[in-house]
Amino acid sequence: MQPVVDDDEAFLEQAQEILNRNRQVFLASDADRAFELAQGLGFSVALVDLDLPGEDGFALIRKLRDTVPELSITVISSALHSLTLEDARKLGAVAVLKKPITPDWKPVERVRQRRSEA
Repeated sequence: MQPVVDDDEAFLEQAQEILNRNRQVFLASDADRAFELAQGLGFSVALVDLDLPGEDGFALIRKLRDTVPELSITVISSALHSLTLEDARKLGAVAVLKKPITPDWKPVERVRQRRSEA
């Protein structure tokens, strides 16, 4: 199971279509809903947009790290500046993906593979 957190409904639909092939994908349009899902369903991988309404993706990553430290977090963003990416990695993101989503989002499969081998 994997949550995808983004405030763009079209992106969430596309992500679900592409990522839902072999795994169950849960969608959240804000940090609060994503945190509820992560707490209740025991995810191993999460994709988190940095630009969310209300609490941003950085705050969500911090909160997830504090409560679900074993969760592998991948950042998704359309604005990938090196300092922003470095900040996300310092908080614990294991991979970064640039929007728009494409079927060749290989880092998602690599993170999933690492989690299943652990």
